[in-house]
Amino acid sequence: MKYLKLFLLLALSIEIYANPVETGHAQVSLVKGPIIDNNLVIGIKMDMQENWHTYWKNPGDSGGPLKVKWSYGESTSEISDVLWPSPELIPYPPLMTYGYKDFVIFPFILTPNNNTVEDSYLGHKIEADVDFLICDDICVPEKALIKTNLREISTTPEFNEWLSRVPSVTLPTLISKNENFLEIRFSYNKNINNVYFYIENQDIVSHAEAQNLIKEDNNWLLKVPINPNSKIEKTIDGVLSVNQETYLIDSDLKDSKSNNSSITFIQAIIFAFLGGIILNLMPCVFPIISLKILSFISIGNESKLKIRQHALSFCFGVMISFLTIGLLLVFLKEAGTYLGWGFQLQSPIIVGLLSILMFLIGVILLTDINIGSSLTKLGGVGSNSLSGSFLTGVLAVIVASPCTAPFMGAALGYALIQPSNTTLPIFASLGLGFALPYLILSIYPGLIKSLPKPGQWMVTLKEFFAFPMFATSLWLIWVFSLQTNTDLLIGLLLTMLIIASLLWIIIKLKSKSLRLISWILILITIVYESYQIISNNNPNDATLSDSRYAQNTKWELGIEEKLRNENQAYLINFTAAWCITCQANDKIALSRPKIKDYLKDNNIRYIVADWTNKDDEILQTLELYGRNGVPLYIYWKPNMEKPLILPSILTEQILLDNF
Repeated sequence: MKYLKLFLLLALSIEIYANPVETGHAQVSLVKGPIIDNNLVIGIKMDMQENWHTYWKNPGDSGGPLKVKWSYGESTSEISDVLWPSPELIPYPPLMTYGYKDFVIFPFILTPNNNTVEDSYLGHKIEADVDFLICDDICVPEKALIKTNLREISTTPEFNEWLSRVPSVTLPTLISKNENFLEIRFSYNKNINNVYFYIENQDIVSHAEAQNLIKEDNNWLLKVPINPNSKIEKTIDGVLSVNQETYLIDSDLKDSKSNNSSITFIQAIIFAFLGGIILNLMPCVFPIISLKILSFISIGNESKLKIRQHALSFCFGVMISFLTIGLLLVFLKEAGTYLGWGFQLQSPIIVGLLSILMFLIGVILLTDINIGSSLTKLGGVGSNSLSGSFLTGVLAVIVASPCTAPFMGAALGYALIQPSNTTLPIFASLGLGFALPYLILSIYPGLIKSLPKPGQWMVTLKEFFAFPMFATSLWLIWVFSLQTNTDLLIGLLLTMLIIASLLWIIIKLKSKSLRLISWILILITIVYESYQIISNNNPNDATLSDSRYAQNTKWELGIEEKLRNENQAYLINFTAAWCITCQANDKIALSRPKIKDYLKDNNIRYIVADWTNKDDEILQTLELYGRNGVPLYIYWKPNMEKPLILPSILTEQILLDNF
């Protein structure tokens, strides 16, 4: 019996001074991987007997994870914890375990003391004392002690594959406990064929029970059964495997009775209505609204019926446009394409065409060009047609949508995470608020008499309104320059030059046929420029490259969890070049010297999340905060339970009061 115990001890504890080590049911060796940022990646390779397996850091219903004790000289400052590759399911009915079957490489990061991996450094000794559990029908604890030096460690072609299986991207999720389930909500743009959540927290979920995936309107819901009376920790960690792609999960557990949104349906309806009213006062809408007001003044002496018809036509254009945008967003969401508020200005073709349109309207206002009855003078300018009023309402919504007025952000965020029958009433309420002044005018057309009577002053005012149009065109050109490249920007400017030249020719020509030819040439020029923009495949990746952002941290998925783990305070600015409110907040508050000094003195990391071009990861993060558009400002500092959402309209004092 004495000799039998000695034999078992020798079988389970093998010390060797070279790779590999036979432990009984596996060959264990040290292998060398790539050098990353002057750090050497090494790995513990286990080549197991057929059908034998070892375990992930949470083994599931049974088993135990790998444990390694390292010994190394002063030349190495540290060796990281194991970088766990994503595991696989290893069922053993009625149990379910997580691990690796037949073969695995566990990577580690080895950091040199002088931060340089030199040839002389590779000669230093290293020792790994490896304990692990290996199982098939039975489980055996095995051990290997490896003593070698870094130069003698061999490489293996499988290393990079296993290193790539280590998840590195954190997927934004909302996790809550609902009766006997953990409910994990997340966004994913494709159809999901297979999904599984490998939880790192132990003794919480029922590993052997099926995890159920449900497609909701705007996200996916994964229901993970939990053990009765299990004590659930505040933070849920793990790995989510979706269609063989793996993501890190690190999410605070939400109250099981709380709604994903901080507002109710009635509040969202009210907020949308108030936001729509305020939207009339936003600078991005002023040029268009001013034209309609001028049009109403011009018909002030006409019948109340005509005033009512024009007001209702404008309101109809507004309502149809808002509902169309709402329907489009809902349809694309259900089709797996994620868009946010103001999405149309993420398209360079729309931005380019709008800049041309604003320029064209400005020239028409300044010169009083007679476009002719066939074109009804763009946007109703100088025309009293009902179609002109309708198109002005449509144009106002297109230009207004990049703006997010107070109350609008929360309402739109709520609308776009709800079922379709909830989303559309909120968009209707937003449109109703935006159209309210003109709806009142349709009910009380006599109010038009309180405005100044038509006269020569209207001609001067009409010409003055050309300059806000030019300013809007310049702003859109700036947005276009950030979205595309220099060649396309020059092409757009040349297009405007050609259009201006043709408009000058139209003014000088007397012949109607020659004027018609000039208008056809303008149309051909616009179509050609549109084709050039659409066919371009080299848009700018670097947007908002303005110098005021150069010294700040660029946003990336998972940065918030990373900074919170480091106890690093941060302020995130979700912004876009086409968002007038964002740019105003930057000028008025964020870029002011007092705010910059405060952030620096208090070690608050300023992060810019630029949504000028379409970015699904930013949109998914916005939705986690109950928003679907910008601006959004998120502030967090140590000891705060959760990040703070700042107001959408900022001043220096608002920022200082919230810091």
